[in-house]
Amino acid sequence: MVLFVFNIDMTIGNILNSLSAVSVSSYSYKCFIFLFLFSFLLVFLINYSHATDNNEVSSNVQKFNFVVAGDFGCGSEAKKTIDMMSSKQPELVIALGDLAYKKNPGCWFDLISTLEKGNKFKISFGEHDVSRGNVTYGNYLNHFNLSKPFYSFDYNNVHFVAMATAKNKLIPYNETSEQYQFIKNDLIQTSKNKNIDWIIVYSFRSFYSSNTTHPGLDELQDTYHSLFDKYNVDLVLQGHNHNYQRTYPLSYNVTKQYTPISTDKNTEYYNNIEKGQIFFTVGTGGANFYNFTGQAPYVVKQLLRHGFLNVDVDDSGSKLLVKFYDNTGVTRDQVIISKQKFNN
Repeated sequence: MVLFVFNIDMTIGNILNSLSAVSVSSYSYKCFIFLFLFSFLLVFLINYSHATDNNEVSSNVQKFNFVVAGDFGCGSEAKKTIDMMSSKQPELVIALGDLAYKKNPGCWFDLISTLEKGNKFKISFGEHDVSRGNVTYGNYLNHFNLSKPFYSFDYNNVHFVAMATAKNKLIPYNETSEQYQFIKNDLIQTSKNKNIDWIIVYSFRSFYSSNTTHPGLDELQDTYHSLFDKYNVDLVLQGHNHNYQRTYPLSYNVTKQYTPISTDKNTEYYNNIEKGQIFFTVGTGGANFYNFTGQAPYVVKQLLRHGFLNVDVDDSGSKLLVKFYDNTGVTRDQVIISKQKFNN
């Protein structure tokens, strides 16, 4: 742009120099030419400035929403959950595993058909999705066009990482596994990507949980939570427990892995979380509830309701508005997470 303006300026200078040879009687003519060229340059600069501003605004507009739940089945509550998720018209759908609870998942594929336009439906694999034989596992891989059960993708300024934590013996996730190397390398590369402002991991098994049927898995805590801290993961979405839970932002505790460090004790609004991830358990898709026998000190909210999580990515991609809706449409929990976009 500077070169272009310089060339225009040189052209104007050349014209004015040539006009200097014109007789004084033509003074008014020279003034007219000068004003004409000056006006042309001014209009050009104003239009260029407006065009640049408009490009910056359009590149920052990244508003979209995605919905999340796990542990569905093919019953009436699962249908209600799917219908309610569909009513939010999401750009992405994330299912957290234990999808059909059947060897033949056709009934569940029928349920979700209204949400499958395009490539917006994403899954993680639950125990019941891989332990019923290779045919069932293969059906899910083929249906969702997956070559591996762990993967990642970008949507606007958000990076999503899908973990496969159903069974370590069937799909290894320990520190020597292919999956671990994939996730570690993926997070390293994403941390260098200036177009990404948020990193969201989703998994089946729970990293942390209140006292209920399935405790948080120490192998996941020890293997992955320090990676999440190091590469600034923002949210972790998990299923397996048939209830809803939301934690404070949690950082890995090296000395007591089962007692994570709560890094921010706010309960409804977070701005520029310096360290730690918020863990959401959303095993509320339709399966029968798992009751609580207590509440962990790092859990802000816990509920026994069927429903789903809706996340709006707003304010030019700098804010997450997270709400848990039950299947009657009532908001049962909500939190706002915002950050300054240092990458832009």
